[in-house]
Amino acid sequence: MLKRLFVVLILGALLAWVGLRLYRELAVESMDAPQRGPALLVETATVRPHAFETNLDLLGELRPQATVDVMSRISGRLQQVLADRGDPVSKGKLLAVVDDVDLLQQIHRAEAAVAVASAAVSREEATYENLKVQVARYRELHEENLISNQDLEDLVSRMRVSQAQLDLVRAQVRQAEASLSEYKIQHDQTRIYSPLDGFVGVRHLEPGALVNPSVPIVSVLELERVKTVVPVSESGISSIRVGLPARVVVDVYPDRVYQGTVTRISPFLNPETRSADVEIEIVNRDGMLKPGMFAHVRIDAKISVTALSIPRSALLTRGERHGVYFLTRERTTVFREIEIGRIEGDVVEVLTGLNDGAEVVASGAQNLNDGDAVRSE
Repeated sequence: MLKRLFVVLILGALLAWVGLRLYRELAVESMDAPQRGPALLVETATVRPHAFETNLDLLGELRPQATVDVMSRISGRLQQVLADRGDPVSKGKLLAVVDDVDLLQQIHRAEAAVAVASAAVSREEATYENLKVQVARYRELHEENLISNQDLEDLVSRMRVSQAQLDLVRAQVRQAEASLSEYKIQHDQTRIYSPLDGFVGVRHLEPGALVNPSVPIVSVLELERVKTVVPVSESGISSIRVGLPARVVVDVYPDRVYQGTVTRISPFLNPETRSADVEIEIVNRDGMLKPGMFAHVRIDAKISVTALSIPRSALLTRGERHGVYFLTRERTTVFREIEIGRIEGDVVEVLTGLNDGAEVVASGAQNLNDGDAVRSE
């Protein structure tokens, strides 16, 4: 009997201990459970497609508007180079001189040849005029039967030979004068001038070097205007036309915006990249833009792109993260991180994180937490 009572007491104590533990756990869970109050009144919005007007942002490399390799038009030895790398030059400025000693000697010989040929012309002219007078006299005598036909014909023949000789020496004069003119042109070509306004980019040769028409002496760059060629995709090329304005920024001067204009559009697409080259000319009045700089180009193409959007008032920023409060079927809030794109007025482009037709809190989201019950009118 005592043994049975003892067992009953032990079982009762065990049940009491288990009941106490269960009570304490339920109490803790009830304390941790969120105490939802009345649903909060908010304004909501639906994620919808929106037509954004956008420009083309492209990356290119600056190039000079024109680059000219200045060469000698004749072969010879370089006597002087009068410009060096970085020097400003104007069109017509003397850049280099080729040795002209040999050419000067040839010019002297050609001048002498012209003088000799001219003297021969004078001699033949005198001979021809003398024979003309004799022929006229012989014709008078022949009419009076004082000379024979043979004598007259011989003299006329001599006059014709003299005339041919005169024509020959006159041609020799023209030939000598042409040679003289050629040598003078070559002599002028020993002095090499800049073909444009700009700057010397590279000095290739030093005095004493041998030059010919295929060897550059200096390179001159036109930098009053520079250009860049950027690839435009197949989808964007239809919106580009010559004359469109462009804004250009280089990494070295991020606070300066340079104005450019679309000047040329390639008539074909690169089959590998499916893009066409577009040339943009940029005014470089201050001379700060240098060939080789990377240029960030924005072409005002006004391209319309349709994308998902939300009101700007629905966007929340937490540090570097962007998000919205998404509404569940139970009308409770869940913070959902999103990736945004363009912001156009009060409309924000949504790249990832939301689907078309999703409902988000548009106003009053700053005071909400995950799991809050909300209602909208």
